[in-house]
Parts: sequence; C-alpha cells; structure tokens
Amino acid sequence: MGGLSIPVKSLISLLLLGCLLWAAVSAGCMETSPTPATPTPAPATAYTIYSPVGPKPAFSSSITSLQKRMRSDGSCYWTVAGSVTNEGDGTARNVVIRFMLIDDEVNMIRATETVFVPRFPAGETKAFTVDALPGECDRQYHAEIEATCDIP
Repeated sequence: MGGLSIPVKSLISLLLLGCLLWAAVSAGCMETSPTPATPTPAPATAYTIYSPVGPKPAFSSSITSLQKRMRSDGSCYWTVAGSVTNEGDGTARNVVIRFMLIDDEVNMIRATETVFVPRFPAGETKAFTVDALPGECDRQYHAEIEATCDIP
C-alpha cells in the first residue's frame, strides 16, 4: 500500500479544488433573500407647552390719537398716541409694545416703533406717544398696538 499514484493525487486535488470553488461561488445563492422592510415613518411627537401656574399678565390696548404731520421738505409722518393696560392678575416682565402704522389700501404695515417696558404691574395703564412714523402723504393709514412679554 505504498501510496496513490501522482495522477490520482492530482485528480483528488482538482476535485477538492473544484468543490471549494463551487462552494465559494454559490455561497448565499441558495436561500431566498428576505424582502426589505419598508421603513415606517416615526410617529409624530405631540408637544405640550405648559404655562406656569399662578397669576398671568393680559394686555389690552387702544389708540387715542393718530395725526398726520408735514415736514418742511413736503414729506409726511404720523404721530400715534395710545395706551396699554395689564388686565391680568400678574406682573409682566420684559414687555415689548409695538406700534404699527398700517396702510388701509393694501393692509400692510408701513412703519413700526417699539417701546420696551421692563416691568408692567397688574392693573396698571401706561400711555405712550410715538413720533415720526413715516408714510406717504396721499395714503390713508390706521394704527394698531401689540404687546407681548416673557412668561412670568
């Protein structure tokens, strides 16, 4: 039993090499690939904004005067007077009061002026006069006041 002859060893080596090559080529090809899962959108997260419990400011405002003025160069500007009242039961902090001159024809803001009030106690009324809101002399305008503040 001396051993196998060289052609038989070559034949066995070629057979083993062929099996190895066939296994490498066909690896993973025998099973069916799973269908890719369709991505599901992330559920929408509902956010709730909680306002602090306790006294809160609430503003009301009114325009007391809107006057058209002429400059020496023939251009026009408007003077607006108005008042803002904190009708809430809490003091407001960092109040921003915005006076707006609004063009009646196109209903757009033509000019603004901002007044800052650091502290606005409950029940208090403040009067303001804003000068030099520029506008066109041949246009009709009305004024509005908007007041906002930080959460107390």
